[in-house]
Amino acid sequence: MKFLGIVIIVGIFFGALEMGGGLDKAIDLMSLIFVIGVAVGHALGAKHGANKISRFGDGCVRGGWLGFLVGVSLIAGTDFAAKMDFSMIMPAMAVALLAPLYGYFLKIITMQLE
Repeated sequence: MKFLGIVIIVGIFFGALEMGGGLDKAIDLMSLIFVIGVAVGHALGAKHGANKISRFGDGCVRGGWLGFLVGVSLIAGTDFAAKMDFSMIMPAMAVALLAPLYGYFLKIITMQLE
């Protein structure tokens, strides 16, 4: 039943992304690498006997929010932000928001694996 739950979650997630405008708008490799990198580091820092899957999931959420803050900081430092050019800011903000999305998605998957 655990794996059926994972299949349902993944199906709903990717189905919603596809119906909402396409998967190409929801894929950013750098955000994914950032989230997974923080999560792996968080899991490696687990104390002896701690559940590494749970630590990985917690690290995904934390990595997602860190990635968002990095993205917003980079956006705020551009000339486009100073000029309030929303045609340039909003696509960049959409990419920044992918990091928490990835983090929470991976956290849900790890919760199913615990």
